[in-house]
Amino acid sequence: MILILLSWLYIFFTALTFGIAFSKVLRLQQFELVITTIIGLFTITLLATVWAFFGPINILFHIILMLLTVLFFYRYKTNFSIILQNARTEIHSFSLPIKVLLAVSCELALAQSAALPFIIDNESYYIQTIKWLNEYGFVKGLANLHLFLGQTSGWHITQSVYSFSFLYDRFNDLNGFCLLLGNLFAFQKLHAYFVKGNRLDLLFGLLPLTYVFLFQFVSSPSPDLPVFVFGFIVFSVFLENAVVPTKDGFILLTVIALFAVFIKITAVILFFFPLVVLVKQYKAFKEALFTVSCLGTLVLLLFVLKNAMLTGYPLFPLPYFRINDIDYTVPSIIMDFFFSKSMMNSFYIPYEAFEGASLLELVKHYFLYNGLAGYIGIGSLLTLIVTPVVLLKKRAANSVWVIYFAFVCLAVLLCFSSPQYRFYVYFTLFFWLLLLSYLLTNRKWIFGLCGLSLTVAGIVVFVPLSFGHLTTNSLQTQNSTFHIKNIVIPEPNSRWKPEYKGGSVGNMSYHSPIDTSFFWVTGNGELPCVNDQQIKYFEEGFFYIPQQRSTDLNDGFYAQKVSGHE
Repeated sequence: MILILLSWLYIFFTALTFGIAFSKVLRLQQFELVITTIIGLFTITLLATVWAFFGPINILFHIILMLLTVLFFYRYKTNFSIILQNARTEIHSFSLPIKVLLAVSCELALAQSAALPFIIDNESYYIQTIKWLNEYGFVKGLANLHLFLGQTSGWHITQSVYSFSFLYDRFNDLNGFCLLLGNLFAFQKLHAYFVKGNRLDLLFGLLPLTYVFLFQFVSSPSPDLPVFVFGFIVFSVFLENAVVPTKDGFILLTVIALFAVFIKITAVILFFFPLVVLVKQYKAFKEALFTVSCLGTLVLLLFVLKNAMLTGYPLFPLPYFRINDIDYTVPSIIMDFFFSKSMMNSFYIPYEAFEGASLLELVKHYFLYNGLAGYIGIGSLLTLIVTPVVLLKKRAANSVWVIYFAFVCLAVLLCFSSPQYRFYVYFTLFFWLLLLSYLLTNRKWIFGLCGLSLTVAGIVVFVPLSFGHLTTNSLQTQNSTFHIKNIVIPEPNSRWKPEYKGGSVGNMSYHSPIDTSFFWVTGNGELPCVNDQQIKYFEEGFFYIPQQRSTDLNDGFYAQKVSGHE
C-alpha cells in the first residue's frame, strides 16, 4: 500500500501539472482538481503514444516527463496552489459522515490495488501489452504474435508510463488511482446535494453504492473502469451544460469523450453528448470548434497509425480498410474469424452453436445461463422498460431523456454486434442510481446505504469468497484478497504461476506458460511470450505461424503461411 500510495502521489503531481498546462492551451477558464487531473492523464497519454512510435516508454521518457512537469509547475504554480487550496477547503467543508466515507473508500481502493489482479484479461494481454510498450514501444505486426496485443488501449499506454518498470515490477495500479478520482467526484456531488438539494447531484453522489461491482476492475489496468468513471463525469458535465451552457463545458465534454474512446472504441457513444451541446449552441461555441477539431484529428491520427502499425488494420478491431502493401498485416482469414458476429458472441454461447441458434435460444443463453452478465442484462432490460415511465411521472429534464436515448441506441447497436455488459453497464448504473435518487430523501438512509456498500466492498477486499454462483468462468470464481504484507509490498502483477518453458516455431523463439489451462494466457512471461496451444491452433486452424521480421524483436512480426497448405 505504501509503495502504491507513493506512485499515486507521483501520478497526481505529473497529471495535475500537465492538466493545468493543457487546460491553458484549450483556454479553459475553470480549474477543478478531478477534471484537470483527467485532462493531464489524457495529455500524458498522447505524449506517450507519440513517443511509442519511436522507442520504448522507459526511463528516458520519464526524464523528459519530469523535466516538462517541473517546467509546467514552475510556470503555473499559482494555479496548482489554487486548485489544491480549493480542494482542501471543499473537503474541509464536508460533514463528518462524508469525510469518514471518503477516507474509508480511498483506503479500500488502495488495499484492493495491492491485492492480486482479478480480471482474467490481465493474464492474457494487459501485462504483455504494457511490457512491450516499456521495452520496445509500438512493434510492427505485434498482433501476429498474439491477436489481442493489437488492441493496445490508450489506457495501457497510460499504465505503461506509470508502471515504472525500470524501478520495480509490481506497479500495475492506475485503475486504483482512477477510482480515487471518481470517488472524490462522487463525494463532492453528495456534499453538493446536501447543500443545494439538487436531485441530480444525489445521483452522482450515490456512485459509492456501485463499488462492490467496480472493485473487481481496480487491481488490474482494465480499460473498462476509466470508461465507467469518465462516462459518469461526461453525464454530469452534460447535465450541467443543459442548464447553463458554457464553452468550457463543451470543450470538457469533447476532451473526456475523446479520452474514453482512445481507451476503448466502444465508448464512441459518448461523442453524442458534445455533439448535442454543439448543435444547440453552435453560434456560442463556434470559436471552440476549431480547437476541439484539431484535438480530435490528432487523436484519430494516432489511433489509426497505432492500429496500422500493430495490425495492418487502421480501425482495428474493425476488419475494414486492410493495408495489403505491408508484410506484417494480420491475415484476413484470422480477422474474419475472430471478429465475426458468431465469435464476438461466443463469450456466452459456444461458437459452434451460434450459427444454428434461434433468436429465442440466444436470448435464453444470454439472460439465463450467463452468470453475472445475465443478471446485469436482465437488470438493464428492466431499466430500459421502467425508466421512461418514471421519467414521465417525475417530469425529468430533457437532458436526462437525451442520456436515455443514447442508452437505447447503444443497446440496439450492441444487440447486432457483441452485447457484453462491460460495453453498456455504466448507462445501466446511471439509471439505477437515478431511480434510487427518487426514492431516497432521508440523510440517514443515504449515509447508511453508502456505509453498507463500503462494508460489503471491504468484505470482498479482505475475506476470501466464492463467486461460482455469479459467473460461468471458472477462472473468476475466487476473489483476490488483501494480506498484511501488502501494507508495504503489493502482490505481483500476475496471479498466474511464474513458470515458463522455451519454445520455437520457424525463426521465432518464445516463452510459453507451463500451466495452459487458459488458452490465451501469457501472464508476466519474458518477451516474446505466447501459449504453445495458441501457436498450434493458428497453425492447424488457419495455416499461419508467427515469425520475426528480423533477428531484432523491435522489427516486429509477420504471419507466415505454413508450407504444404497452399
